[in-house]
Amino acid sequence: MPKYCMSKDKVIELATYIVVALAMWVVSPLLGKFIDSFYFHYPNVLADSISITLFGACVVLLGTILVAWTVFLFKTKGQGTPNPKLPPKAFVVSGPYRLSRNPMALGGLLTLLGEAIVYILALLIGICHFVWCNRLLPCEVCRRARIEGAFWRAI
Repeated sequence: MPKYCMSKDKVIELATYIVVALAMWVVSPLLGKFIDSFYFHYPNVLADSISITLFGACVVLLGTILVAWTVFLFKTKGQGTPNPKLPPKAFVVSGPYRLSRNPMALGGLLTLLGEAIVYILALLIGICHFVWCNRLLPCEVCRRARIEGAFWRAI
């Protein structure tokens, strides 16, 4: 393969990072603001209080750092990616994975929650809660238990 060609796996990996970043930092606030405009009429785009805006920005930053840290661990320690089509080859148990089974999802949830605070998106807060409790956790628990077996259940 020529040096200038990327492998299919590398393209999938880069596309995953780009699509997830766009969805979290561009699409979700815009879509949330659009949907909220039908139910809640706020005169401003951002929260009125600078302290609320700064708090929301800190929550977004915390979530983004957590996501970046977990992706870095998947890449370095796990020799894989967060994409299920290119899963890690090794079980990652260091960093935030010592405390949580899915810190990447927690980071994504914190990012969305921070955006909801910054942009006053009442509906996005409800969607975050629903996705976390009803979709993300049960699916992840079942899938990881099936893949990793008894070792993962014991953690």
